[in-house]
Amino acid sequence: MVEKRSNTHEIHGLVLFKTQKIQENNIQKGTFSFEDVDQENKIKFSYDFVPFSAIYRYSILLKNESFAPITEIKAIIKFPEFLTLTRYSPPNLSIAFSKTDEQGIKQIHLEIDELSEKNQTQTNFYFTPDSVDIKGKLNTYITYVNNKDYIRVLNSEPIEITLNPLIIQPKIIPTNEINKFLKVEGIKKSIKSLGMGIKNEMNSDLFFNHVEQIIKIQKFQLIAKDKEKRIAWFFGTELISNEDILVIGQIISNKAEFLAASKNSQILVALLTKLSIEYKKSILNVGGIIDSINEIYNVECKFCGTVLHYFPKKGESIECKTCHKEQIIW
Repeated sequence: MVEKRSNTHEIHGLVLFKTQKIQENNIQKGTFSFEDVDQENKIKFSYDFVPFSAIYRYSILLKNESFAPITEIKAIIKFPEFLTLTRYSPPNLSIAFSKTDEQGIKQIHLEIDELSEKNQTQTNFYFTPDSVDIKGKLNTYITYVNNKDYIRVLNSEPIEITLNPLIIQPKIIPTNEINKFLKVEGIKKSIKSLGMGIKNEMNSDLFFNHVEQIIKIQKFQLIAKDKEKRIAWFFGTELISNEDILVIGQIISNKAEFLAASKNSQILVALLTKLSIEYKKSILNVGGIIDSINEIYNVECKFCGTVLHYFPKKGESIECKTCHKEQIIW
C-alpha cells in the first residue's frame, strides 16, 4: 500500500491545543512518562483503493510506532455519490454517515477511542458502483490526540476513481479452451449474484433468457450453452485494453449470476456493474415480476462478502458457509 505522511508545514494551522490538565502529583525524577515520548513522524497513515471481485475495496491503515498511545481518533472519508458502501470490516466499528452534499459527495465518519503504543489498526470499506462511465475522487482526513494532548491531522492524497464503459469485440474459441483460459496465469475471477424478491415460484427459463440476451447485447460471442442446467458461456476481447474476457451467465438456486474472468480487475468491475444494471432494467421492464429495482438483491454475505449458496425466501435466515454468520437478505 502506498504510504502518505502528513506534512508538518501544511497542518500547522490545523493543530489545536486542548485544555491542559492540572497535575496533582509531580512526576519524580527518573520515572517514565508517556509525555516524554517523541511521537513526531511515528504516527503513520497509509491507504489502498483496489478492485475487489465485482466491487472496490478501500483500506486505511493507521500505525502507532511510538511508545505511547494516541486517543480520540476520528476519520472522515469523502467519496462520490455513484459509490455505495455495502459493508465494512471489522463490523463492530463506530461509523456514521452524512447526507450527500450539493457536489454529490458522501461522507463516512469513523471513531476509534485509542490506539496503543507499537500497534496498528486497519479498516476495510467495500464500495459498489451504481453506473459506468463515471469519474470522481475519494479523500480521507484523520485527526488524533497525541501524548502531549495536542490534536494532529493526517490526510490522504485524492484518489481518482474512473470507471469507463467497455468496448467488446466478439471472439470465437473452441469449447475445450474455456477451462484452459480459466487456468491461465494471472487470470482473475469475479461474480455478481442476484436474487429476485418475488412471491411466486421463480420462472427459471424466463430469467435465464434475460441473462443470455443481456450478455449478447454487450457484443460477447456465445461459445456454449446448456439449456437444461441454464448456463451459457461467452467470450470476447475488450478493445481498449486488448484483454480477453470470459463471461458465464446462469440461473442457479433461485439466483441469476454473472461470472467473469480476465487478467484486468478493473475490467471485471466495469463489466459486472454494467451487466447487473442492465439485468435489473430488463426484469423491471417485463412488468408483473417486480415493481422496483430495489426488489432485486445482491446475494452476498453482509459480513464477509461471500456469495451465498442460495437465495432464501422472504424473512428466512441463511447461514454463510464461510463465516458461519446468519442473516436475512430481504
